[in-house]
Amino acid sequence: MSNVNIAKKIQEANQLVIDRISQADPYWVGMAAAKDCIPDMKDGVILHSGPEIPWEEMCETQKQGGVNGVMYEGYAKTEEEARKMLESGEIEFHAGNDYHIVVPGSGIATPSMVVNIVEDRNTGVRGFCAPFEGPNRGGLAGWGVYNQAIHDHLNNMHDNLGPAFDRVLRDADGIGLKRIITRGVEMGDELHSRQDACGLILANDLMKLLYDSKLEKSIKDQCVELLYGTVRFFHPLGMAAAMSVLEGIRNIPYSTVVTAMMGNGVTYGIKIAGLGNQWFTAPAPMLEGSYVTADIDLNDVLPWIGDSCMLESIGFGGSAAAAAPAVMRAQNLTMADGIARTQDTQLITLGEHPVYRIPSMDYAGLAIGIDFQKVLKTGIEPVIHGGMISRSGKRLGAGVAHVPMACFEKACLAFGDQYGL
Repeated sequence: MSNVNIAKKIQEANQLVIDRISQADPYWVGMAAAKDCIPDMKDGVILHSGPEIPWEEMCETQKQGGVNGVMYEGYAKTEEEARKMLESGEIEFHAGNDYHIVVPGSGIATPSMVVNIVEDRNTGVRGFCAPFEGPNRGGLAGWGVYNQAIHDHLNNMHDNLGPAFDRVLRDADGIGLKRIITRGVEMGDELHSRQDACGLILANDLMKLLYDSKLEKSIKDQCVELLYGTVRFFHPLGMAAAMSVLEGIRNIPYSTVVTAMMGNGVTYGIKIAGLGNQWFTAPAPMLEGSYVTADIDLNDVLPWIGDSCMLESIGFGGSAAAAAPAVMRAQNLTMADGIARTQDTQLITLGEHPVYRIPSMDYAGLAIGIDFQKVLKTGIEPVIHGGMISRSGKRLGAGVAHVPMACFEKACLAFGDQYGL
């Protein structure tokens, strides 16, 4: 096939991708245990953030998260036993992205853990992410942390709160997130480091549904407590929405658009629509930003770990920095810096979102469709917002990093091999 014909196929494939991203209509449709709703999820499988990585190469933070997941599921009675089960492969430990779920930070997903279900009503494709676990619990899903309080909370989510939210959502035929995200971006959210407006809009919608529901009062009270006690309740829904859209473009032949960007504390990886589920990895980047205290040992800070920059893959987060002046201020930067970040993203993407628009840029649409060809041509590495995590799993602050250029170089070579370029 001639290069002219291949170029035409790439253009057509990328247009299909942009159309699907533009037309996506994510709905929060339910909550259920992971093994009951995620394809291929089953007992004996634990999922981690970032690209697939052998046990012996994992950072200790991720290993400990896996051990904690095994302990929560009751597969082992001691941490030593759990570690041996993961080392031997008796318990499988895989990348969550390969299972359609976003695993933020150093978090873990297990078969019994309740997850949010978000469906793109345009394609029917679903994405998943566990809800955050409220105040003062740390969280197995977000940070890989486990203790008795977290154990009790996860069991209560499985037995009571998850089914309650699921019933409310099913009775309402889901909650449309597109409307909420549209308003949230106009009100200062970039959906990665800040989703305050989206969270308040969602809480308003949920309160009415809970009030009208036939749930027992004690369960309603617990649902309200979780909703108002979890400041970033919307964050997992935004990530699951991004996954539902990106899964819908995961296998489009000839497309050069990025469908995943994430790290595991050791390596950082991307996927490309025209190359399916192949990972293209490089050493995970360090974040720069603001720490919660001044006495943090920089040697304790992990390189990027977590799947949350799936949001940047779809146009949010660092890609939408111009929408969130509060995030820029938290990084000791200016509104002009945020606009510059978004303008850089425009140079490596294929289109603008027709609905999600940024007021500070004369209501320009979010830049969508990161194209590995444009990244290589311009030399601009996609910018990603996120949390800094210690080697013991604690959150140290928030900052920014860039996706390594080596990921795109490897993807380019693989694309050439697959399509005869």
